[in-house]
Amino acid sequence: MIEIQDNLLKDLEAVRQIPIVPTMLETICQVTGMGFAAVARVTEDRWLACSVRDEVEFGLEAGGELEVETTLCNEIRAHRQPIVIDNVSEDQHYKAHHTPKIYGLQSYISIPIILKDGSFFGTLCAIDSKPARVNNPKVINTFKMFAELLAFHLQSLDLLERSHKANLELQYKNRDLANTNFDLDSFVVTASHDLKSPIANIEGLISILSDAVSKEELDREEIEQITAMMKSSLNRFSTTIRDLTAIVEIDKTSADETSEALDLYEIVDSVRQDLQSLIVKSNAQIEVSAEERHLAGFSRKNFKSIISNLISNAIKYRSPDRSPQVIVKMEELGGKTHLSIQDNGLGIPAGKEEKIFTMFKRLHDHVEGSGIGLYIVKRMVDKAKGKILVESTQGEGTKFTIIF
Repeated sequence: MIEIQDNLLKDLEAVRQIPIVPTMLETICQVTGMGFAAVARVTEDRWLACSVRDEVEFGLEAGGELEVETTLCNEIRAHRQPIVIDNVSEDQHYKAHHTPKIYGLQSYISIPIILKDGSFFGTLCAIDSKPARVNNPKVINTFKMFAELLAFHLQSLDLLERSHKANLELQYKNRDLANTNFDLDSFVVTASHDLKSPIANIEGLISILSDAVSKEELDREEIEQITAMMKSSLNRFSTTIRDLTAIVEIDKTSADETSEALDLYEIVDSVRQDLQSLIVKSNAQIEVSAEERHLAGFSRKNFKSIISNLISNAIKYRSPDRSPQVIVKMEELGGKTHLSIQDNGLGIPAGKEEKIFTMFKRLHDHVEGSGIGLYIVKRMVDKAKGKILVESTQGEGTKFTIIF
C-alpha cells in the first residue's frame, strides 16, 4: 500500500493493486444477472467505492462516495451479516426501506469483508433495478468466497507494507550503527591523543617542579609559572573528559528523553540568559521570527542544547569588523518545519561545510572550544529523524537549517 493522507484513499489504492478484482466483479454480474457490482470501503461516516463494474449506468465510479446513512452497507457494518434481497417489492422488511427508494433498487446482495484481525473493511455488493434470484447458496457462497479472497489480499498487502517499513527501519539502524562504529573509532583515537598529551605535560611539569622545589633558594616566579602550566594542562584534561562523556551520553539521553510541546521564544530567551556574558561582551543582537512559535519532535533538554550550541557558535565565530547579528527563524515549508539560525560572522571556507559536523573538528583555532558542539547538534537532529543543512559564505556569515 502507498502512503496517502486520506486513509480511505489508501484503502482504495490497496484494492486497485489486487489484479483479480475486475474479473471478480465481472463474474458476480454474470452469476447474478445484476448490472452493478462494487467493492466498498465502509466506515462510520463514509462509503467509498474502491472498484466498480457498472453495466447499467448507475453513475458511480471508483473513488466515488455515497452518504453512508443512505446505504444498507452501513447496517451491515453494524451487525456484520449479509443482506440478500431477490425482490424489494415482495420483501416484507425492505419494501419500505429508505435505501431501495433512494436508489431505485429491486434486487440487492451485500457481504461483509472482515479482515483477519477482526476489523470491518467494507462490503462486496451488487444491485439492480430489476428483481434477481440471488438468495440461494450458489450466489451467497460465491460472494463469501470472493469476500474472503479480498480480505486475504488486503492482509497480504498490509504485511508487505509493514515488511517494507521494517526493512527501511533496519536500513536506518544499520546506517546509524555504521556511523556509531565510525564515531567510536574517532572517539578512541581522540581519547588516546587528547588524554595522553595533558597527562604527559603534567608528568613533565611535576618533574620540573620537583627540581625547582629541591633547590636551596626557591624561585617563586618559576614555581608560579610551573603551577600555572599544570593548571592549564589539568583544565585541558578535564575539558577532554567532559567532552568525551558528553559524546557517550548522546544516545543514552536521546533514548530516555521524550518529545514535548516547546515554545521557540521561551527556549531562545532561556539560552539568552545562559549566554548573557558572551552576548554583552560581543554586543550581539538575537532576533526571533516564527509563523507558529510552538513545535514538537524534540525533548526540551535536547532542543535547548541545539539552540544554545548554534547561537553560541554564531557569536563566538563573529567577524572582527562588525557586531554579531543572529536571526532565529521558524516556518512551515512543504509540510515540514524549517528552523534556521543565521549569522553575519566569519563564515566557513568553501568545500568544508560538512566537515564542521565531524567529531573534534575545528576550522578556527583562535576560538576556545573542543569541536564537539556541532557534532552533538547533528547527532540530536539525526536521533529526531530530522535533517540539518549548512549554507555559508566566507567573510559574510553562515546559516544552519534544521528540517523536521
